[in-house]
Order: sequence, then C-alpha cells, then structure tokens
Amino acid sequence: MKIREAGSALLDKIGPVILLTHSQSGQHGWLLGDARPTKVKAIVALEPIGPPFINAVFPPFTAARDFGVTDIPITYSPPVTAPDDIAKVVVSTSFGTTCFQQASPPRKLVNLAEIPVLIVTSESSYHSIYDNCTAQYLAQAGVSVNHLSLENIGIHGNGHMMFMEKNNLQIVDEVVQRWISRTIVP
Repeated sequence: MKIREAGSALLDKIGPVILLTHSQSGQHGWLLGDARPTKVKAIVALEPIGPPFINAVFPPFTAARDFGVTDIPITYSPPVTAPDDIAKVVVSTSFGTTCFQQASPPRKLVNLAEIPVLIVTSESSYHSIYDNCTAQYLAQAGVSVNHLSLENIGIHGNGHMMFMEKNNLQIVDEVVQRWISRTIVP
C-alpha cells in the first residue's frame, strides 16, 4: 500500500499527470489512477503485469493479483471487501495462459472509468499472448482502454523492453505520442 500513499502524495504535489508504466509497475498505474482519478489524465501501460488473477507463461501458474489487475484493493462498484467478492470465469486458455473475466454482471472500476488507457504490446514479447486478457478485463470493468499491438501498425520485432531498443523513438512518436495527442484535450 506504500505506492498508493506515496504516489498519491506525489500526484497531489505535481498533478495532473499522464502515467507511463511498464511490466511489474503496471499495477501501480491502476492503483494511482484509482486513488487520484482527477490527477491522472491518462495511463500508458507498456506490457503491464498480467493477466488478471493468475501468473502466466513462466511456471508456476499460480494465483496472483487477487483484485483482478492489482494485488491490493482497488475501488469497484458494487464494492469489493475481499478478493472472493469478485466472481471470475475462464474465457480462454492457451500457451500457459488462462484468461479470466468477471462473471456477469461485472463490477465496475469506477475510479478508472474516466481515465483513458493505452496498453501497448510488442510482437516478440511473452506479453503478446495475454495482454489482450488485461485489456478485455479492464473494458468489461468499464475502463476506456485501447490495446495496440505494435505489429498491427507495422512495427515488427520488438520485445518486452521495447523502450530500450533501436526503434524506441519510433514507438514513442508513432504510438504513444500520437495516442496522447488524439486522446488528451489540453
């Protein structure tokens, strides 16, 4: 819970912000957006930790992120007081990945609902098989999410550390900055 407290204090001092997260820090974007929705103008999640509720790709495939996309409580409507309050169903399984959504009717992530989200997935990353599960979960929970796979716009070969690769500025210019300029009203 320290990231929620410390991050919220920082956002109170410097906000509003556009949060950029990557991998393991992905859930911090959801937590900070939940804690300070008026201070977060958008969340850009580069291959955020996922998929919801379970670890994937690398064994053991154990339960994780008890609150869907976070390990610690996040605001749902109707409220969630314990992880078991979120009824989940398997929507697909393949290649060491189980994709969960909520059972109907789904609870809504009300504090994230007004924050636009971009999830970016690279072609050659292990995230390519499950980031869609995270995007679908967020959308089902009422979040305005755009999931973009780099290969679908002609950017090929990148891995999980796309921001450290030779074409990183292309990804910033053609994907992240373009989405921000189209999505965020000054």
